[in-house]
Amino acid sequence: MRLRLRYPRSFPSLLLSGFILVALPLLAGIAAMTYTLDRMALEGRRSVNITAEVTSAAQRLAEAGVTLQRAAGQYFVLEDAALKDRLDLAHHRFSTSVTDLQGMPVGADLQRRLDDVADQEATLVTRLWAARSPGGEEFDAFKPDFDRLHDAVFAVRDEAGRLVQRRAAAMSEAAARVERIMIGQALAVILLSLLLATLLAWLVSRPVQQLAEAIQRLGEDDLVTVTTITGPHDMVYLGEQLDWLRRRLVELEEQKQRFLRHVSHELKTPLAAVWEAAELLTDKVAGGLTDQQEEIVRIMRGSARELKRRIEDLLRFNEAARQPESVTTMAVVLEPLVDEVAARFGLSLRAKNLRLATAISDVRLWADRGRLDTVIENLIANAIRFSPDGGVIEVRAETSDGQARITICDQGPGVPTEDRAYIFQPFYQSAHQPPGTLHGSGLGLAIARANIEAQGGALVLLPPRDEGGACFEISLPCAEKDGSDVA
Repeated sequence: MRLRLRYPRSFPSLLLSGFILVALPLLAGIAAMTYTLDRMALEGRRSVNITAEVTSAAQRLAEAGVTLQRAAGQYFVLEDAALKDRLDLAHHRFSTSVTDLQGMPVGADLQRRLDDVADQEATLVTRLWAARSPGGEEFDAFKPDFDRLHDAVFAVRDEAGRLVQRRAAAMSEAAARVERIMIGQALAVILLSLLLATLLAWLVSRPVQQLAEAIQRLGEDDLVTVTTITGPHDMVYLGEQLDWLRRRLVELEEQKQRFLRHVSHELKTPLAAVWEAAELLTDKVAGGLTDQQEEIVRIMRGSARELKRRIEDLLRFNEAARQPESVTTMAVVLEPLVDEVAARFGLSLRAKNLRLATAISDVRLWADRGRLDTVIENLIANAIRFSPDGGVIEVRAETSDGQARITICDQGPGVPTEDRAYIFQPFYQSAHQPPGTLHGSGLGLAIARANIEAQGGALVLLPPRDEGGACFEISLPCAEKDGSDVA
C-alpha cells in the first residue's frame, strides 16, 4: 500500500504548517536545554550546600576536640567538681558534631573514620570520668590519648577536604558532560530543523515547479502532455485551469488548421483564374498590348506567382502538421536526393555566385522521401536567401549511434540571439532580413520541423560558430545499406 502525502487545503496553510513544523524542534530543544540547565543548577546548589555543611561540621568537630581537651585540663588542674559539667558539655558538643557528620552523604571512608573518632572519644571520656582524683599528674597520663584523638579528628577534617575536592571535580565533570549533551542536542535540533526546512522547501517548490513546467510546455507548443499538479487544493485548481487552457488551445489550433485548409483551397480557384488570365494576356490572345499594359501584366503575373507560392506554403504547412499516419518511411539514399534539390536552385545559386559544397558519404536513412525533400529544399532556400554574394553553402552528412545527421550551413549573418527561440514558430519573421528581398510567409522552417518530427526525427538550430552563419541539423534513424526498398 502506497503512502500518499496529504497537503493542506491551501498554499498559505502549507506555509503556516511548515513554519510550525520547523519551529517545533527548536522549541523542543530550548525546553530540553532549559530543563537540563535547571537540573544542573539544582545539583550544583545541592552539592555546594553539602560541601559547605561538611566543611563547617568538620571544623566544629575539630573545635569540639580542642574544647574537650581544654575542659578536661581545667577540671583536672583546678580540681573543681563544678568544672565537670563543662566537661560533660564539651563531650556532648563533640558527640553532636560527630553525629551531624555521620548524617551527611560523606562516603564510606569518612564514615569509618567518624566511627573510629566517636569510639576513641567515648573511651577517653569514660576514662576521664573514672579517674580516682583530679590532678595535673593524672591529666598528663591522658595526653597521648588526646593526641591520638586530635590526629583522628584532623584525619576526618582532611578526608572532608578531599571529599569537597572530589565533589568539585564531579561537578566540573558533570558540567562538561552537560555541555557535551547540550552541544549534541543543539546539533541534532539544527539538523532536524534543516531537514524539515528542506522538506518544506520541497513541498512548496514542487507544485510551483510543476506549474512552471506546464506553462513552459504550453509556451513550447506542447499541447499533448496533460497538466497534473499535486499540492494544496488551490494549486491543484490552478493546474486544472492550465489543463483547461491546454485543451482550449488544442481546439483553437484545430480550428486554425481547418480555417487555413479551407482558405487555401478557396483561394486556389480564383487565383488559378487570375493566373490563366494573366497568361492569356501575356500570350496576346486578346490582341496586342502597349508597353504600359505589358508592364501591368508582368506585375499581375509576379503578384499571382507570389500569392500562389504563399498558398502552397499554407497547404504544405497543413500537410506537414497532419498526424504521423500520413508518413511513409523507407530507406532513402541521401546523395541523389540532395543533388535533385540542388538542381532546382541552379539559377538562384548562379545569380548570387554561390557554391554548394557537399560532403555526403554513402548515407542511407529511414525517412519519408517526399517530406525529406521538402525539408532540404526549404533549408537550402533559406541558406541562399541569407548568404552573401560569392559565399559557400555547406551540406554535410554523417552517421553515429544509429542516427544520420545532416547539417546545412551558410555564411550569412546568422540568427540573432533574440530570434533563436522563435524561428521555428509558424508565421514568425525576424526583423533582420536581407536587403532587397521580399518578406516570406514565415512558414518555411515551421514546415521543415513539422515534417521531420512527423518522421520521428529532430530539426535544431546549432549554436553559433566562430566563423558566423547559421547551421541547421537534421537527425533521422539510419537505414541498413543492403536494404531492398531504397528510394
